[in-house]
Amino acid sequence: MPLELEHAIGCNVEFKGVCHYRPNSKDYVSAVGGVVIVADMEDPHEQQFLKGHDEFITCLAVSHSGDLCATGQQGSNADVVLWDLNSKSLAFRFQEHDHGIDAVCFSHDDRFLISCGNAVDGRFFVWDCSGGLIIAWGNINPKPTLSIVPGGFVRDIKRRETHEYQFAACGGKTVTMWHLNAATGDLVAHPVGSAGKQTREFQCLVFSSDYEHLFAGTTTGDITVILMKNRVMQAYIPACSAGVTSLCDLPFQNGAAILAGGGDGTITYLCGPTPYDIRDENQVRLDGGITSMSLRSDAAEVLVVSSLGTTFRIKPRDLTFMCHNQVSAGGLYDIEYLQDRNDLFLTASGDGMVTLWDANDYKARLKCPVRSRSYPTTVTGSEDIIVAGLSDGKMMSFDAVQGQSLWSIDDAHKGGVTCLRLPSNVRFVLSGGAEGELRVWELKTRQMISNLKEHVARVNDLQMFPNDQFAVSCSRDRCLLTWDLRAEKRLTSHREKHGGINCLAVASNQTTVITAGQEKALTYWDLRMADPIRSVELDEEISSLSISYDDRYLVTGGSSHVVKVWDVQAASVISTGTGHSRAIQRVSWSPDGKQAVSVGLDTSILVWNFYGDHV
Repeated sequence: MPLELEHAIGCNVEFKGVCHYRPNSKDYVSAVGGVVIVADMEDPHEQQFLKGHDEFITCLAVSHSGDLCATGQQGSNADVVLWDLNSKSLAFRFQEHDHGIDAVCFSHDDRFLISCGNAVDGRFFVWDCSGGLIIAWGNINPKPTLSIVPGGFVRDIKRRETHEYQFAACGGKTVTMWHLNAATGDLVAHPVGSAGKQTREFQCLVFSSDYEHLFAGTTTGDITVILMKNRVMQAYIPACSAGVTSLCDLPFQNGAAILAGGGDGTITYLCGPTPYDIRDENQVRLDGGITSMSLRSDAAEVLVVSSLGTTFRIKPRDLTFMCHNQVSAGGLYDIEYLQDRNDLFLTASGDGMVTLWDANDYKARLKCPVRSRSYPTTVTGSEDIIVAGLSDGKMMSFDAVQGQSLWSIDDAHKGGVTCLRLPSNVRFVLSGGAEGELRVWELKTRQMISNLKEHVARVNDLQMFPNDQFAVSCSRDRCLLTWDLRAEKRLTSHREKHGGINCLAVASNQTTVITAGQEKALTYWDLRMADPIRSVELDEEISSLSISYDDRYLVTGGSSHVVKVWDVQAASVISTGTGHSRAIQRVSWSPDGKQAVSVGLDTSILVWNFYGDHV
């Protein structure tokens, strides 16, 4: 296959616990959109991709041995998939759930997998990991179940282990102990009693290493300590100012130690001589609420993911930390390479960030916040300057070296800036807006020097010709227009029959233009002729296309979530790439045509290697 997925940048940070260490301490497993990624902790180029979901992965668990991984997704195909991490293959697909999965976990000995559906689905299942059969099932309790963890075997009154498995589940104001008899398939729920009249809402759980105590994180920032002997809540210990979203039990010689992640972005180390006496010993604040924590097998490091998309490596005792990587925490709307650079590209994200990525190590070189209630929808840049257009009509500029804000134009376009282009001389910026205007802004003075208004609907895409004097634009009004920017007039006009045009690409001969859009067709135009010279029917609506520097290949992305490479001359698909789980918003070739990048509403940036004849 000439198109292969080289790297994925992303993590489903809106869901809890979707990034885990493997016990070998060398790899970690995370979810990006609908793809499971097994990545090397030290080598950013070492990634392996497990594809089996068609929607966002909402929960992920790695077995205690590190051989298996389980994932659950949202959407109509709310399947649970069991992966063999050694062979990097799909072991079983469980299709009993509907609507969505909220939590998965393995039993302490990895024999069984437990999956909890969301409140609409209302069921949970116990699966045999070796045979893929249902061992038991029941209605979720509590409803919804936000977290479920294994608790070893049930112990009798003298604290001797029985043959029954034990799991703890929490959600709302309830913590429930589930007892499973694997031989008979019997499942019994035992509620955990509350001490006194205090009530809390629970959202995460962890057992002590000896399974004698259960710790539950609450929405009020407390840790509730539960004695397993009588299943009664014994103490409430404050940990942070917002809810406790994640817990890790740490080995501690003469007592108990807990690491708590908070919704306020704090990581708190608590320890004491007994679980009831643990107190805040140290605390550090990260850049956003904590959504995931995973303890390394030797307990020397914790992998922490924040709601802003940053992954940290933290040493539990002294809480020293380093940034491991950064990803986008929102849907992605635009991608563009810096002028003549194959290793640097910009993205515009729904989390309010304009990000400059380095393709050498896939790290964020710059993150530029727009600091407003809107978000960037389009971005362009050179080695000196980055210009972003926002959904509220604002246009902003950042320094491409340091990332600081340079200037802004508040009302560049009413209804939103939809596309931007910089000329090769970087003296002005050309912008398109939601109401059909094309505007030229001089960068030195930030003054609008021309306003071109012939489109009657949103400008979806525009390109400039190499001489910086001419441009071509397409719109939701079905028109493809070419412009003389110096004379401030329209030169040619072409119109699709039925649907709006979403995107365009200009060949190097400067007369051939390829468009796609609501018509569900790939249309070839010669700007010297009134009618299209060729039209190829499609099975999807294309939202973005990009042509390689030698005019031989076209890359497209759209509603089918599939990246496609076309032979321009034959107008046929020669390769496809799957990995996105929501609509692709933008695709772009690197200037040398060796790589393509696609971004979408699934918060993922996918970098593709292309092995065409020109390489």
